[in-house]
Parts: sequence; structure tokens; C-alpha cells
Amino acid sequence: MASEKVYRASTTAPVNIAVVKYWGKRDAKLNLPTNSSLSVTLSQDDLRTLTTASTSASYPASEGDSLLLNGAPSDISGARTQACLRELRTRRAALEAADPSLPKLSTWPLRIVSENNFPTAAGLASSAAGFAALVRAIANLYELPASPSELSLIARQGSGSACRSLFGGYVAWRMGSEEDGSDSMADQVAMASHWPDMRALVLVVSAAKKGVSSTSGMQQTVATSGLFKERITNVVPQNMAIMEKAIAEKDFEKFAEVTMRDSNSFHATCADTYPPIFYMNDISRAAIRAVETINEKAGRTVAAYTFDAGPNAVIYYLEKDTEAVVGTFYHVLQGNAEIGGWKKAEIQGLKASISLDEGVAAALKGGVSRVIMTGVGEGPVKTEEYLVAEDGSVPFPNSNATPGAAMSKTCYDIDPAGEILCTYTGDGSKEALRATKTIIPPAKALLYAFLPAGYPHTVTTDYLPYQTYDSLQAFASSITSLLASRAVLEGLGVGDSNSSPTGALILKITGDTISRVATILFAHRMGQAIEPECKFYRFLADIFNDSAQFLDLLTPALPYFPKLGVIVSAGVLRSLCGVAANASKASLSAHFAVTGNLAELNAKEASQETVVSLLGMLVGSLVVKLVEDKATVWILMVLLAGAHLATNYKAVRSVRMRTLNRQRATIVFKEWLDNPGTILSPAQVAERESILFKTRGNLSSKTGEYTGFCSFANYGELKTWNKRGYHRYEIETAGYFMGVWHRGGYFYFKIALKETRDKKGQQALEAWFDAVNHAYHFDSFFAQKDHDHHELESQQRLLPLGHVSTEQKENIFAALEKAGWDLDTNALETRLPVRVRVGAAAPLTEKDVFRHREAGLSESKHD
Repeated sequence: MASEKVYRASTTAPVNIAVVKYWGKRDAKLNLPTNSSLSVTLSQDDLRTLTTASTSASYPASEGDSLLLNGAPSDISGARTQACLRELRTRRAALEAADPSLPKLSTWPLRIVSENNFPTAAGLASSAAGFAALVRAIANLYELPASPSELSLIARQGSGSACRSLFGGYVAWRMGSEEDGSDSMADQVAMASHWPDMRALVLVVSAAKKGVSSTSGMQQTVATSGLFKERITNVVPQNMAIMEKAIAEKDFEKFAEVTMRDSNSFHATCADTYPPIFYMNDISRAAIRAVETINEKAGRTVAAYTFDAGPNAVIYYLEKDTEAVVGTFYHVLQGNAEIGGWKKAEIQGLKASISLDEGVAAALKGGVSRVIMTGVGEGPVKTEEYLVAEDGSVPFPNSNATPGAAMSKTCYDIDPAGEILCTYTGDGSKEALRATKTIIPPAKALLYAFLPAGYPHTVTTDYLPYQTYDSLQAFASSITSLLASRAVLEGLGVGDSNSSPTGALILKITGDTISRVATILFAHRMGQAIEPECKFYRFLADIFNDSAQFLDLLTPALPYFPKLGVIVSAGVLRSLCGVAANASKASLSAHFAVTGNLAELNAKEASQETVVSLLGMLVGSLVVKLVEDKATVWILMVLLAGAHLATNYKAVRSVRMRTLNRQRATIVFKEWLDNPGTILSPAQVAERESILFKTRGNLSSKTGEYTGFCSFANYGELKTWNKRGYHRYEIETAGYFMGVWHRGGYFYFKIALKETRDKKGQQALEAWFDAVNHAYHFDSFFAQKDHDHHELESQQRLLPLGHVSTEQKENIFAALEKAGWDLDTNALETRLPVRVRVGAAAPLTEKDVFRHREAGLSESKHD
């Protein structure tokens, strides 16, 4: 029946981001602004609202109008929404009165369904796109002969900035002067095609709803801000004139300057409101610093930031400057696996030509949840994609969908990196579902076989450089191992008719036996030290390996017993290499795996090593066949071993560990003491730390005049250790005992941590900070004539030199965590963590045993 027909119209509407902001109302009821504004309409390929408006005589009048927003019912009884609906119905009613043959759509309930593809009410102009889509969809449903400017008068009543979303390109909202608002409407300053290479990168800081809505925020500002009048009287009119000229002339430098100045002015006015309104946060401010750095290092203005009423940064740039702008942000943010939204086709091959301050980079990496890459786009578009079915039902994804009566819907399977694996189209029913798998180029598929799933988002940023150098060193090592193996076989008598198989077997058994014993002893003695010093031991492992191979080269020239000694020594070195390499690799893998993908990462590393070893064996086989001269073999071994160690050194140098072992903690704390308030990031410390040296807990005074070592000990060692000729004194705090031995320009510290219930990994860190601080202040203490060793020795000192309060240390540790350091893992102690129980030696209860076991596990964990 005709009366039961469901009338539908669907429209998509864009987001617009103002470059000259509207803030403040001269008439709240009519939504009339106190100043004009200007915006850029963004592409609907990336940011859009899809709205279907429907009506039918069959819709129950008792239900009234309804709106389903992003799958949830939304209240439309508010004055702003009702004002829009009332005006649209009035215009439709006028058409029906003029032509009685028209169906009485204005008298029937509206059923409206709307979806955003971006966070609602989070500073991304969701209300603007929403009301623009609603007004345009109902206008199409009612077949109203209204221009975009006329419809902007209606949309403005729902959301002021919505009037600008009824146009594409560059749009101005003229504030008007009429009391009834009849001249407060939007018009197009320039089409998108006028300046099509304008791009925008949105850094989504938070998808949470704003603490202060735009409407209430404006009212507070108008009533209380002293800066508000200056803004609407002078600042905005000047900015509007300059901006319109900049757009007309495609002058990005001027466009960027006005955009950033106006954003600053807007947020300054919000801050001047009483009580103040803060839409931006620390991440927002980090984005500003990033843009400033990009422009400074580019030598011209290539990027412009702006912030609406929310923390999300919108960064405008031109297509030609994509590498400088997007490349910089991509290489900063790519290590966070949770950040999606990158367009692979646009970021592929981008270089990090500009580096950001480590603090800024860390803030962005930890605070940005996703990105949106977009550009200038067109206005509302009529579409055949319906969110309401032909029978008036609301199908997919609503659970009350009627099978078979569903709208067109596109869904995707994506991997952790955001790559589309398969595209599904259809109406939501099983029968109509069509699946199209993404064809991956062979070269890319081959690469995926050797990299962790979701790369680069599932590993740290230092994973690729490490694996690259690690593969190169493995290739060199494969060739040297073949040369060494040939020498060993010659030494065992292979090919020599005078050699005894039994003698060769005895040599082999003896070497293997002693090497296995060495493995057990080394693992027992050094096992706990490897993890906190994994970079040192990873490099040391290859020194052991290369040393063993050079010993192998000697075997053919030696008589039986010296040969036995060489074979045994080489076997011991290989055992040390095996323990150090395997343990340190496990620790490094745990560091690289940021999404709990340790097993898969190890599996892929094994695949990489297999391919590299095969290539090395192929090349090595040719080398072994072609090179037999002893002198040439030695020269080749030296060159290959040098390349092997050089690439291995590069590999471990590229790693940026996030835990604080003794050396890294000393570097961080000394920097803070040299420059109070300065906290180095893991990347900065990685550039300074030594791989082979200063791993024993080296400390020094400020000038370096006094140097020494610090280590952790048990209570007995601290009390009984005697360094002849050294002055000894002791410091005791609530958390530790510290023994200090001092003579001339040298010193030794030993720390015995107390048993505490409230501190775990950070207890050792606090003690180490005090040790670094104490040594640091030796210069200033002994520079005073009335201070000497004996005074320190005679005092019962309760505080170290240069004492820093517990509260200050807590602030330092908080700043360390913010800079990206992992303080929950204790990487300072390189042997079994022992604690001193002060007081009666009561027997341990079952609870104490469990607590000690738990503490031991947590404090022996490292990177």
C-alpha cells in the first residue's frame, strides 16, 4: 500500500576544521555568533557522517521522531535539534499546501539513523558534520528547493559550525547583523579544486567526550573573559581578511601563520575564562612543539597546527611537504603498535628527515591513540547507502535487523598494522556476502615471512636496525666458521693416513666434555648478570666465538698435547659464547616484543638466521674451495672477523634498552645532577653508554677527580670487606646500608638493601641514585679545607652528600617513567637479590617465603 511506503534519503556530510575560530554567541537561542569564522572542509574519504532520514505513515505516531547515533538511541528533544526539525517541516508543509498531491511527509514521524567514522564529541567537529548531514538528508527527503546557504541558516541552529559543513573547500560563516539571524549564513570562499593540494594530519589524542561542551564553554567565556572582547573586535576581523586573501593567493606561509595565531588566541581566551577552560593537554602542547621544530628545521613554514574545543591536533600542510611533516610524525609514532590510521600508499618510502626533541617524541608516542590522514574535500553528497531498510527497519549492525532487508555495508579484515587483508561487501546477509582478498605482491609476501606480524607496529623502533646488522654479522660468521671447521678437521687428521681415528676421537671427547662443564659453571656464575647487561654480553659472545675460531686455525700446525689444549680452550670459549649469546638474545627479544609477541618474534628471528646461514654456507663453500693458502686464510679470517665484530657492535649500539642497569642509571642521574630537571630518554642514553667498558658500576665525582666503583652486597660483605689503606665509613637510611671506602682519588661503595614491604624495583634505584649523588659531591666536600676523610669516617652519617629528599626522588622517577623508562624491572643487581632483615631473626612464615619468592622473581627480571 502507498500509505505504508517508507520514504528514505541518505546523505554524507564532511567535517570542517576552522582556521579562524567561532567562539561566543550574541543570541544563544538562534545560535548567532559574536564573530565570523572560516574553515577547511575535509575529505569525506576519511572523515564523514552518514545519515539516513526516513518517514512513513506506517511509523507509529506514539513513538514520535527518533535518532539512532552510532548504534545507540540519541535524545532529540533538545531545543537545538527541535529547531532544525521544526524549520524543515515548516518548509515541507508549505510545499504540501501548494501541491495537495504530495504525500504529507511533514506530518509523519521521522526515523533517523546516523553513523560517524570518527570519535563523537572529542574535538573533531562531530556535531558540525552530524547536523549538516541531518539537515541535508531531511531536506532531500522532503525534496526542499533550498540552496546550501539557505540550509546553512537551519543547520546553524543545531550547531553553529554545521553551517560550514554544507559546503566543500574553503568556507566562511558570516556572523551577520540582523537580530533574527537571517543574514548569519555560510558561503564558499573557494572550491576544493582551487587549492587541492591542502592536506591535514589529525593526531587523535583522546576519543573521550569533552569535559566542557562547546556550548557551555562559550557561555562562560562571553560572561567572564577579559580577552574575549579584544578577540571579537580586532583579532578575528583582521584574521578573516588576511585568511581570505591567503586562500585566494594560495599563500601557505600566511595561511599557516594566521591558523596558528588564531588557534593560540582562541585557547588563550578559554584559559582567560573564569573558571578557566582547558581543552588542550600535554600531548597537544607536544604537537605544537613538534610543528615548531619541523618549520624551524625545514627553513620555512611547512606545517600549521590548530586545535578546536578538544585536545586533538589538526596539522595542515601542502602535498609537496608530506615527507617533512608526515614523515617526521610517522617515524616518531610508528613504534607504538596501537596507533593506526596511516595510509600505507602515502607513507611508504617516507624518510625521517627531521628529528624531534626526545621529550616531545616520547610524549607524542605515549599520548596519540591514532592518526587520520586527509585533505581538503567536497561538501555533502547524496548517496544510495542506506542505514534504514526499505521496510523501515534498522538492520545491520542493529541486532533487531530483519534478515534480507539490510543496507549496503562494507567491512574489512585488517592486521595489527592496519593493512587490509580482505574486503567484504553485501547487504549483511550470509547469502549476499562477497569476499575479496587483498593481493599481496610476491616481494612483500616474502618479506612478511621473515618479519613479525603487524610490523612495524608490533616491535620497538630499534628492531629493524638491530636485525639488519645482526644478519650481516651472522653472514660473516658463517664463512669464518667454515674456514675454522676445515682447520679443525685437518688438525684431527682428516685426510692424513698417519693419523689415528682413536686419537682424534679422544681429542673430540675431551674438548666436548670440558666445554660442557664450562657451560654449567658459566651459566651458574654469570646467569643473572647477563640480562641487565645483555648488550655487553651479546657483543662479548662474538668475541668469544671469534677467539675460538682463531684457535681452531692453529690446530693443524700443533703437536698432540698442545693441540689438545687449543681444542679444549676453543671449546670453552664456544661454551661461553653459547651461554652469553642465547641468554642475551632472549633478553633483547623481550625488549623488542611490545605486544606480547615474544614467541612469534623468536620464530621469525630463527627464520632470518636460517636464510642468512644458508647464504653464508653457500658463499663459504666457494671460499673454502678457492682459498687454501695458509697466509691467505689468516688474512681472510682477520678481515671477516673484523667485519663480524664491527656489524655486531653496530647491532648492539642500535638497541635502546628501557631498563636502568648500573651504567644507564649512572648516566641518567649524573645528567640530572649536572642539569637539574633534565631527564634523558632511552635513545639519548643509548648514544652515550659504553658496550664493553663502564659496566661494573663505575662512578665519579662531578669533575672526574674522584673515581671508583659501586656494587650491591650482603650485610656480611659490607661489614667485613677490608680495603687496606682506605678510610671507611657507613651510611644508613630506611632502605639500605652503604659502606664507603675512600683513599685519595679512589673509592669503593657497597650497598646492602634492607628488607622492606613497600618497595621493589625502585628500592635499588633509590640507593643507586644516592650512591651516584654521594660520589658526585666529593669535589665540593673535599674542596672545603675543614673537611677531610677522617671527618667522614668519624661521623655517624644518616644522609649521603648532596641529599635529595624522598619527594624529589619520586618526582625524578615519575619524570623517568614519562620519558619512557621501565622502573618496574630491577636491572641494577647482577646476582641473587639479597635483603637485610633488621631486628629479631624470626623464622620466615609461609607468607614471608611467598613474598621473598615474588620479590626475587620481580627483581631478577630485566629488559
